[in-house]
Amino acid sequence: MLLAAAPSMGNAAPFAKGADVGWLPQMEASGFTFRGDDGKPADCLDVLKQHGMVTIRLRVWVNPSQDPRSGHCSRDEVAAMAERAHKKGFRIMIDFHYSDTWADPSHQPKPKAWEKHDLQQLKRDVFDHT
Repeated sequence: MLLAAAPSMGNAAPFAKGADVGWLPQMEASGFTFRGDDGKPADCLDVLKQHGMVTIRLRVWVNPSQDPRSGHCSRDEVAAMAERAHKKGFRIMIDFHYSDTWADPSHQPKPKAWEKHDLQQLKRDVFDHT
């Protein structure tokens, strides 16, 4: 769960309560079932909303695997998830991973398609992806 203090913005809530659900399409494709407080199957986003979540974070990878159990977070999938969450009233945060998979400060593998690109081409790649 992501919790972050937000600056005062007029009538906006002073605190953002949210979650990274970039894994949700993968879990749904794998057959996971989410349940509400009543124990009945429910959309995960609805359950989060009922528990006060207002912000959804999604990650996007450059060319993720197409494996239904592990290959997610493509641009198109993230756009669809963002639209789904937006229709439910969530604020959306997109986390760009300039990689084909997980990236963090100590692990930054270039996307396979960019491996042999020079600096000028890499600048274009990053711009186009973003």
